[in-house]
Amino acid sequence: MQKLNISLQNKTSYINSLNLFSRSLLFKEVLYDKKSLLVICENEKIISEYKKILNFLNINSGILEKYNDFANLFYNMKGLYFCIPEYIQNSIYGRKNIKNTFFELYIGQDIKLEHFIEILNDLGYKFSSLSSPGTYKKNGDLIIVFSFCSNYQFKISFWGDKLDEIYISEIFSGLVRNTSKVDKIYLGSVHNVFDNKKTKNTTSLLDFLSSTEVYTILDNLDFTPYYDNIVSKLNNFSSLDFVGNKLLKIKDLGFDSLNIDNIHELKNFLSKTKNIYLITKSKKVVDNFVEFNNLSGINIIETKLSNLKSFFIKSSDKKIAFICDDIIGKVFVKKRIKKNISVDIDLLLKINPGDYIVHIDHGVGIFNGIIKKTLGLVQKEYIEILYKDNDKLFVPIIEISRVNKYVGVENPKLTGLNTKQWENKIKRASIDAQKIAEELLELHSKRKISKGFSFIIDSKKVSEFQSSFPYNYTEDQMESINNVFIDMEKDIPMDRLIIGDVGFGKTEIAFNAIFTSFLNKKQSIMISPLVVLAYEHYEKAISRFRQFGMNIAILTRLESTKNINSTIKRLKSGEVDLLIGTHRLLSKDIIYKDLGLMVIDEEHKFGVNDKEKIKKLKSKVDILSMSATPIPRSLNMAISSLRSMSIIKNPPFGRKPIETIVSKFNENIISQACEKEFSRGGQVFFVHNRVSNIEHFKKLLLNLFPEKRVIVTHGQLPGEQLEKRIIDFKNKKYDVLLSTTVIENGIDFPNVNTIFINDAYRFGISQIHQLRGRVGRSEKKGYCYLLYKSSSMKTDSIQRLKTIVNYSYLGAGFELAMKDLEIRGGGDILGIRQSGQNSDIGINLYLKMIEDKIEELKTKKSLQEDIISGKINSTQAQEKIENSKKINTSIDLNISAFIPGEYFSSELDKINFYREIELIDSLEDLKSIIEDFKILNNNFSLETNNFFELLELKLKAQEFKIKSIKRVLNNYQLDFIENLKIEQLKKFLDLDKEVKFSVIKVSRIRTPVKSFKNELDFAHYLLKIFDKKIGNRKIRLKK
Repeated sequence: MQKLNISLQNKTSYINSLNLFSRSLLFKEVLYDKKSLLVICENEKIISEYKKILNFLNINSGILEKYNDFANLFYNMKGLYFCIPEYIQNSIYGRKNIKNTFFELYIGQDIKLEHFIEILNDLGYKFSSLSSPGTYKKNGDLIIVFSFCSNYQFKISFWGDKLDEIYISEIFSGLVRNTSKVDKIYLGSVHNVFDNKKTKNTTSLLDFLSSTEVYTILDNLDFTPYYDNIVSKLNNFSSLDFVGNKLLKIKDLGFDSLNIDNIHELKNFLSKTKNIYLITKSKKVVDNFVEFNNLSGINIIETKLSNLKSFFIKSSDKKIAFICDDIIGKVFVKKRIKKNISVDIDLLLKINPGDYIVHIDHGVGIFNGIIKKTLGLVQKEYIEILYKDNDKLFVPIIEISRVNKYVGVENPKLTGLNTKQWENKIKRASIDAQKIAEELLELHSKRKISKGFSFIIDSKKVSEFQSSFPYNYTEDQMESINNVFIDMEKDIPMDRLIIGDVGFGKTEIAFNAIFTSFLNKKQSIMISPLVVLAYEHYEKAISRFRQFGMNIAILTRLESTKNINSTIKRLKSGEVDLLIGTHRLLSKDIIYKDLGLMVIDEEHKFGVNDKEKIKKLKSKVDILSMSATPIPRSLNMAISSLRSMSIIKNPPFGRKPIETIVSKFNENIISQACEKEFSRGGQVFFVHNRVSNIEHFKKLLLNLFPEKRVIVTHGQLPGEQLEKRIIDFKNKKYDVLLSTTVIENGIDFPNVNTIFINDAYRFGISQIHQLRGRVGRSEKKGYCYLLYKSSSMKTDSIQRLKTIVNYSYLGAGFELAMKDLEIRGGGDILGIRQSGQNSDIGINLYLKMIEDKIEELKTKKSLQEDIISGKINSTQAQEKIENSKKINTSIDLNISAFIPGEYFSSELDKINFYREIELIDSLEDLKSIIEDFKILNNNFSLETNNFFELLELKLKAQEFKIKSIKRVLNNYQLDFIENLKIEQLKKFLDLDKEVKFSVIKVSRIRTPVKSFKNELDFAHYLLKIFDKKIGNRKIRLKK
């Protein structure tokens, strides 16, 4: 057990608790009695982890780095603040200077709205759609400001030349909560308060804090070089006691870890402990578990956090257990929504006002935003789309699934609404999609009928292997690993593609597969396009598998003849469990005793001959491919079930976006950026992709830094020399690596966090993204400088550089690949040259067509086999084909159904939320999303309740083959699919016990409007009918 060492003599506490979650609970307790609390943490990564947990606990916090948070401290606003030890040593503007960087706003203040906007611009705020902190938006006499550091949104209204009202709201996960009216606020500059060495009037952070009512906590700093210095300085504070009763009560609080390895131990512990909090990502599963085992007195809390650790609090007056997903995850697995490739792409490509979008029925238009229309007492939200000749289409928000972002040629022609132009394009694209679907099915039919090895997954040993990983798996990693295991268990050879940005953990997924192959006494190979990358994988594999007795070997052209011959001999005899190397692994003299798995890194970078050799192996063994940048060809097999694909969208915890700067070639910029990197003990990449004059740039760099060591690498160097230079640089024998794109792939240099890419306009977007991903892979922030010389760059070159800057956030690789297609024209999406159809209708809709065609062909083929075997006749087969077709029910009823804007921090957040919930295709998924929404919003508005009920109605109507539900004059009308069987209609009418519907024809029924109170009453009646058939899956919301 570890104690909390609380000092009650002054304003400082020293904490050594077991984990971040337990410490966060302590901070929450302290804040009840403190005006302000400052926590000094070891590094910025810890602060980021704290902020996620505190967000879950509904506690706002800031980092003492920007003026905005100093403003809050200066004016004694209650809050929780963080900083790192370095800030204690640094100089900041003096108190007086800091005050001058704040702007005070209060009700009744004489200030013109235009003058206030000027002040916002001076403070560093930018005008935008409120999609990020440090922005503002104008709406008439209302200004909405998103605070730069804190999770606050301010709404400031003006009346004439006076400030009329101020509202402050808290932001959690993009949703607006806890709005309240205030009399006064302070806005601070978004600029950094540190590094002002040239300013005379400076002070230290401690001097600043000494005259404020700030309680300070040192968080796990015992073993840092800052500890003694900080403690001595803090102890010089005035010995005022700001410790309240609540802190006194918990000063002897102890924290014990919980070591529970299986479900029996968990059940036993739960039955013996009274105060229990189960904190999980899967409340539904835990609810069922608690009910099944007759457990009581358990508080279940659902969260999206993934870094919580279980612990047990013991004190004289209470014993509380907090059981988190580190334990629950061993027992329960949350079922996630399954999406196909086109849905994944659609969700990754965010839609902004002004973007080109595609409506499946009406074609290409421009997205103008979401608008609200009122008809009588009914309010509804619509997507406004601008088409040719300034025609506008208003799509009900509940139909947003029929809209997706256009990716194709740049600036496509808008579709005319009153023509057959779009209908003709869809017909041509459909014919093309049919041909491609047939070709793809033919290409992979042999693989489908091949018999592979069915691996056995040893859960206990796999769990032991995963526990040895020094980091927490992300959700995407766990889902990918589970999908890989499912594929490996099948007797059909696996062919899965793992796509994820550089440094997102693809290799660890592959290691899980390799470990499973090893447990099944099968050999594995891991093949890379570069020698250096192969050695990188080799080093990681040696480290990762060291304790599990796996025999690992490497085979490249750099190995001695003796080692190569020995490895080949041991491989043939079965002594080698894992062989890592380059295309040398594909040579004829390489004979495996029992190969079960092949892992391919960046397959698209291999030559044509090597790809053919890989293709031959694919029909025999399980294949796991990894790609950091999905080039268009990678998407061809990742459609439907022809090739399984996993996308890792979320970065490992603690990774920071890389700051990308575009600049003309300037020696001063290079000098300043390098000095900044050297000052923090780092190294630098300088990419110049021309071997002919690379030595010239070496001289230039040495002139800038005579005392630094510069090493040159490029592909024309002998292999051994190239390898040695890269290893020497990695071992910090050099400060700058001047190189061609040989460093592009995979190699991990955690100490390198600044990269220059010279003549960046000559590179493709994906290539720049790959190079940029070489830095920022540790907790340090990464910087990428895109340098250019020419003032006459081509338009597409300028567009590439703009794009790479705009997509600087973590996980942008997939979007960049799609954007690259947009800039290039996107003709070769499937490795089969198209006739422009994908550009006409957009890549995403084109993919969707191909997916649907493939599914249709597969269904027909399967049914044809059933007919031949005598299981069914041709009539039954046709019925099954019709029943398998997806229906997207349209609902057009005058019901106020939308989610009010105050739930969201920006329109972009609102659009993305609508898109995600509209893409769900099951009642279970809808219920899960509603529960997530409830976590942040305790009370639903009537309109929100109606919106979710209409979604439920839509999903249930699809099961009855209903195409549309609408009002036609004095009747409500239900239109079914055209070829509906009379028996299917009769099943629906049998559920209409009150006999309200009359049959117009087999595919259409009506009921008088007067039979119902209003349209919502009619919707509820339909749900009542549907529930008679789907009763066990019904969703009911509290009004």
